[in-house]
Order: sequence, then C-alpha cells, then structure tokens
Amino acid sequence: MVNTGTAGEPAEKKLAVGICQLRQGYDFEANIDRAVAMAGRAADSGARIAALPEMFSTPYEPASIRKAAPLSGSALEKLQTVAKDRGIYIVAGSLPWPSDQDRLFNRSHVIDPSGEVIHRHDKIHLFDCTPPGGPRVMESETIVPGRSLGHFSTPWGNAAVIVCYDIRFTPITQLLLDREVRLLFVPAAFSLATGKAHWEMLVRIRAVELQAFVIGVQPAENPGLRYVPWGHSIVASPWGEVLSDAGTDETVEITRIDLDEVEGIRARFPLRAHRRDDLYATSWKG
Repeated sequence: MVNTGTAGEPAEKKLAVGICQLRQGYDFEANIDRAVAMAGRAADSGARIAALPEMFSTPYEPASIRKAAPLSGSALEKLQTVAKDRGIYIVAGSLPWPSDQDRLFNRSHVIDPSGEVIHRHDKIHLFDCTPPGGPRVMESETIVPGRSLGHFSTPWGNAAVIVCYDIRFTPITQLLLDREVRLLFVPAAFSLATGKAHWEMLVRIRAVELQAFVIGVQPAENPGLRYVPWGHSIVASPWGEVLSDAGTDETVEITRIDLDEVEGIRARFPLRAHRRDDLYATSWKG
C-alpha cells in the first residue's frame, strides 16, 4: 500500500522535527513570546514541523493556568503567523482553552504552513494522582476532559497528537496504529518524579507499539516553579531507540528522521496482522 500525504500525493520520506523545549516562568506573555521565537528558530534551522510543550504559556499550576487562559487566543494567532511566514507546521503544544463550563480544555492545536488550524486535540485523560515523590495533582479541578481522538494528514503521512497523561493508556496507541499514524506528537509536562520514573520508558514503548516515530515535548526544568517539569524532550524511533534527548535546559533541538523506517519495521514485525481479532478488540466509543 502506498502511503499518501496531503492531497493524495506520495508522502515525503525525510523530515526535520524541531523540539522547542521552553523554560516557563510566571510571566505568561514572556512565555508566549519565547515560544513563538523558538518556533521561528526551529524553522531557521531547517525544521518542517516545530513542536511545543504542554501548557507552554504557563507553569502547570492551577492558578497560573487560569490566569494565562485569556492570552491563549493571541498566542495561537502569533504561532499561526510564524507558521505562515516560515512555511512550516507547528504542533502548538497545548493551551488553556475556554469551555462551556467553569473549567478549561487542555487543548493542542496543529497549524499548517498556510497558517490554518487543521487539527485539535483536547487532553482525554486527567491526572488526578499523587505519585511517589509528588506532587499531588488534581487536574479535574481545572480541566475538562476531551472526548475525541483524531489524526491529520501531512506530506509524511498521518500524524496525531495526544497530551501528557494520555500516553499512559495503551488503547490509544492501538487505535492510532489502525489509522496508519506514522508520527505521534506528545506535548507533556511530567514532573521530576514521574519524568525520572516513566517518561523515556513511555515514549519508547509507545513508539514500539505504534511502530512509528514518537515526539515527546516537555518544558525545560525550572527549580523556581512550584511544579517543576522534568525536561528531557525526546524523539523515539519505530524500533524504540532514543534519537535525541534535549536534556534539562531551554533549547531548540532538530532531529532528522526517515519515514522509510516505519515501513521497514512494520514489514518485519507485522503486529497488526498478528493481532488476534478473534479473541479481543479495541474500539473507539467516543
């Protein structure tokens, strides 16, 4: 089967992805301006897709998320301008987005090179947990859960976005494999404790299960925050190899990938063909 990208054209094979690992502070406008500048830097360095972290405009703290929400519309518009001016795709991490309730969506937007928003994903699973090492988080007090799972077309084949805690749920990966997803973007904000324990492990295992490239984008570490993110944005290959690790500092990292690796791994390890559909199934009910 021929993999097709946008408008039915044969998919391109080579792709440079720009990870924008932003160090967030409590100046929301400064966070947004840095995110916009970093997306531009990624384009200048050859990236065709630039990706930002979860809640890039604000630290992942309830009061800050609510205060930053009124700036989300203008943040998205600024990134749309960059995408259009530079001719790149931008996976705009996520932003606190209005809902019809007193809580907010944790919403990711994907912008195409014409500056149009072509895809949205609202975080489905909410992190109401107290992990070993802390901190306790009750995301449902601030965030409304999403109810849809989609994908979008690119010149490199189908791509999708899930947000942070979504990565812990295996059925999501199975559903995306059935949709021929070859690029999975995961804007996230794992803490020091959960990041050290599980971040790399989860990105790699999801890449192995999906047999695709998984691009996990975290904020840079900032010990001055009450909720300190782990950093270590990584790109994992369809074989589960870590192709790049951004460390803990604020940085723009460019990773060059070859989509032929997806086809090669799927041919050698035909997981979907070996699935026992006579015994079990994963289906979307949303």
